[in-house]
Amino acid sequence: MKKTTISTNGKSLFTLENFDKTAGVCHPHNIIIHSEVSRLQARAMHERGKLHYILGAGDRKELAGVSLNRKMKFDNFKIS
Repeated sequence: MKKTTISTNGKSLFTLENFDKTAGVCHPHNIIIHSEVSRLQARAMHERGKLHYILGAGDRKELAGVSLNRKMKFDNFKIS
């Protein structure tokens, strides 16, 4: 069974789709791995609004300390 890695910035839960499991970790910006869940459980969390899928690659400081929502726009990232 495939697992989805969930990251957190201290305020929101998200997945970094274009990063490897540990490549998305950035301790200076407080972005760490929160947990690993099944794909089905991740989809259920996303449906309820508890998990955000983040696409793109760039400087993760844009994600530091921000309460995420699906309407937000970033230069290097797209939230769904």
